[in-house]
Amino acid sequence: MQAIEAITKRRAVRAYTDIPVPDDVLDRLLRAALAAPTGSGSQAWTLLVVRDPDRRRAIADLVIAGAARYFTIMRPPAEGAGPEAHAQWAADYAETTLATYRDAPVWILGLVVPRHNYPEQMREGGHIDDVLSLGFAMENLFVAARAEGLGTVPTTAFQRFEKDRLRAIVALPDDIDPAIITPLGAPPAFPEELPPAIRKLRRPWRSLVHDDTWGNVRSS
Repeated sequence: MQAIEAITKRRAVRAYTDIPVPDDVLDRLLRAALAAPTGSGSQAWTLLVVRDPDRRRAIADLVIAGAARYFTIMRPPAEGAGPEAHAQWAADYAETTLATYRDAPVWILGLVVPRHNYPEQMREGGHIDDVLSLGFAMENLFVAARAEGLGTVPTTAFQRFEKDRLRAIVALPDDIDPAIITPLGAPPAFPEELPPAIRKLRRPWRSLVHDDTWGNVRSS
């Protein structure tokens, strides 16, 4: 699969089988991820690969619980539903949608690792650069995985509710941030379309392109 095809066919995969990922394939994906550009050459990242069954399940349970809290906050309640009923709906929806996260044979945690190579006046911007650099690496991983016939889903919100618990599962020090995580595995099938709720919000690509000056939108 060519690069452009892998990019355009990448989807957020939320259903996984337990088919193992071969070691050589996993190594190719990791090397592709770590070929990404990195601000100031600092490589303020690490990829933590989790294949231990108990740890994988613990991470999946944590993410599903975090998703329930996310959906409670981000999705409007049904008409007439009180807070408890809405929270229960969110928990059920997360479980129904993400249950096979427990089957994914690999979890990859994209970690921001401070390298302390920015002087004080650059520290805030340097941290932003480090987070962006991790994003570049993970995007490489997502695209390379699609080219290998494997699914991923960038997860940045669900684990925020339980970062200390996540750190405990994989023995992360307090100063290391699991900013982006993903299951990795073979899906039963790749999604062809965006979910209806996302498709409804999706803007035409031309409306997101301005030529030469702000406001000169390509769709106009």
